[in-house]
Amino acid sequence: MRKTLIFAAAIALPMAAAPALADDHTAEQPELLDQNWHRVNFVRFHEGKQGRASEIIAMFEQADEKIGRTSPILIHMNTGPWHMIGAFPLENGIAEMGWTQTADDKAWRDAFAEIAGGQDQARALWEEFSSLIAERQRHIGHTH
Repeated sequence: MRKTLIFAAAIALPMAAAPALADDHTAEQPELLDQNWHRVNFVRFHEGKQGRASEIIAMFEQADEKIGRTSPILIHMNTGPWHMIGAFPLENGIAEMGWTQTADDKAWRDAFAEIAGGQDQARALWEEFSSLIAERQRHIGHTH
């Protein structure tokens, strides 16, 4: 009986507090739509493949520059299980998550194909890059 009461209280308390929190909009609590959103990738490469991955990433960055897209912030890790963390700005905000393809995705693919020497070469480079990755996690986050 005691466990049942504790369980019921644990569920009811957050539910009772939720409406109060949801209605407490102040200037210090900006709307989520007004945040700077990023897709954050955590990547661990196969042993000895990080150098080749960096070469291909440099080509990705050239494509970003070619179409005027902000390149991701890349953090090369010295500790932990990940070799690299990339924070990719969602330039159209969180609404960008509602699209399977954004307006400039085709422009980026075309720019990358030009840099790679054609659509077939671009596809082969993309597949090669994917083969260099041992593990990847993707998350969404924001900055104020």
